[in-house]
Amino acid sequence: MHYLGILVAAIAMFALGAVWFSPLMFVNVWAREAGVDVSKKPDGKTMGRQFGMTFVLLLISAGVLDCFITNWSAGEGLLHGLWVGVMGGLIAATTTGINYVFEQKSKTLFFINAGYDVVGFCIMGVILSFL
Repeated sequence: MHYLGILVAAIAMFALGAVWFSPLMFVNVWAREAGVDVSKKPDGKTMGRQFGMTFVLLLISAGVLDCFITNWSAGEGLLHGLWVGVMGGLIAATTTGINYVFEQKSKTLFFINAGYDVVGFCIMGVILSFL
C-alpha cells in the first residue's frame, strides 16, 4: 500500500468537494435538489463530524483504489491510473444511482453527485499511479 499516495489522493478528492459543492460550481442547484437549506449552518461539532467522516471514507476509497491499481489490474502510469479511476468512479456512481432510483431523487442531483464521484476517482487514480 502506498500510504502517502492514499493520503494525498484523499486530500485531493476532499479539496475537489470543497470546490464542486461551492458557489463556484454546484452548491445552489445541489442544495435545491437535495432539499438542503444552505443558509442554516450546522454547529461546529456537527460540521467537524461530517467532514471528519467524509475524510475517513475518502481514505478508505483511496486505499481500495490503490489496491486495484497495484494488485488487481495490469498496467502502470498516468493512463492506467486514470482508467482505474474512471472505473472506480463509475462503480460509485452506479451504486449511488440505484439508491436514487428507489429514493426517487432527481436526475439533476444524481448527475451532480455522480459527476463528483467520477471526477474525484479519476484524480485519485492519477495521484495513486504516481505515488
